[in-house]
Order: sequence, then C-alpha cells, then structure tokens
Amino acid sequence: MADDGDVNKDRNPSTPEYFEAAHKQRERFLSAIQHSDLDYIGQFEGEMSRKFGDKQLNILNRVPNDKVRSFKNILLSHNTLYSYSAERGGLSAWQSHFISEKYAIMIEHATTIAELDKLHSNMVQEYSDPSIRKSSSSDNLTIVEKAEKYIEMNFAEDISMDEMAAKLHVHPSHLMRVFKKEKGMTISYYRNQRRLKEAKQLILFSHLSMTEIAIMVGFGNSQYFSNFFKKAEGITPLEFKKRNAK
Repeated sequence: MADDGDVNKDRNPSTPEYFEAAHKQRERFLSAIQHSDLDYIGQFEGEMSRKFGDKQLNILNRVPNDKVRSFKNILLSHNTLYSYSAERGGLSAWQSHFISEKYAIMIEHATTIAELDKLHSNMVQEYSDPSIRKSSSSDNLTIVEKAEKYIEMNFAEDISMDEMAAKLHVHPSHLMRVFKKEKGMTISYYRNQRRLKEAKQLILFSHLSMTEIAIMVGFGNSQYFSNFFKKAEGITPLEFKKRNAK
C-alpha cells in the first residue's frame, strides 16, 4: 500500500516517476478487482476516479475541447481492463462479456462527466462483486444456492427448467418445489427479477429502446418485459424512465 501513497507525495508531477507511480497504482487496483479485495477498492476507488481528471496526466484533454469524449474513451479502455481482471478472478466468460457490453453501451450514451463518474463507480463495484464469481466450493452449496448461482451466471439466457435442473443434477419438480419453499417465489419469477435489475440500469443510463433492453437482458419481447415490469414495480418501464430522468 505504501507504493499507492507515493502518487500523492509532493513531487514534480511531470517526472517519469510520477507516471510510473500512477501506473503501479492502477495495476494494484486491477489486482484488487481480480481478487475482489473490497477493502482496498473502497479505499482507493475515489483516488482512481480523481486520476482521470489529473491535469498532469492530461487524460481529459486527449480529445481537444471535448472532455466528455475523452472521459468516455478512458472508461471504455478501463471497462476492458476491469472485465479481464474480473474474469481472471473467476467471473464467467459469458457474464464478463455481458457486463462489458452493458457498460460499453451506457458509457457511449452518457452525456455528462457526472454520469460517467457514476458509471465508473458502478462498474468497479459490479466487476469486484465476489457473489457473482465462480466458486470452487460449490459442492457445499444447497440446491437453492446452486440455482441462485446458476441464474446469476446465466440470467439472460433462454434456458428451460429441464436444462437448468440437468445442469444442477436434480429433478426439475424437486428443484422448483424446494426453490419456491425457501425463496417464496418461483424460479422463473426470481430470474425475471434478476433481469429487471439489469434492465433498470440500462433504462437509466442508455438510450436503447425498450425492445432492445428486453432482448438484451433475456425477456425475449418488449410486451412481456413491460407487463412483468409493471407487475413488479407498479409502473411501466417508460414511466420509470420519466420519473428517474437525469
């Protein structure tokens, strides 16, 4: 950690040592994402964000007279770095791809520095989340926990109950019965709730159509998506977007 603090010491920030220290800090941050080191991330996430606006690094002036475009470019590159680091730490290839694509879309659709700052924070937290990583101790999980893990890693895929049960080595009726008893809802409803979480983020931070969002998160068609959204939230996706307009 001492190396990270070196970046903040009084020194001529135009020296090669300054840039080397900044890059070392980034490498340590990427390692923290890989290993879901939430304590380190909580301590240095703000410092990483401030580096994007560092006048000596000059990141936000890479595109003349367009700080937003410059910020988008650096976040797109960090999206790739974070995705790769998280995948090395156990994030599934499918989920790494989904998250990376999601943030690439939202970054491109952002219009202000404040929105991009928020997206960066969300991106770091999601890529670092240990609960969505593949676990080497899955044999110790209950059937319901295995189902939750499976849904988390495949929520946007069109997978039948029979296929899911086969993957979990359990009979479909037993899986559905045990899951509903413990969670108080069907597997289908639980999976759609997970899809809804992703959809809300895309509604708020992108200009994708509701049809595009519905398909991306796994609902299949916009009508089913809209009906489920209203049943769960009490309002339609469009009303949700208007109420939470940036």
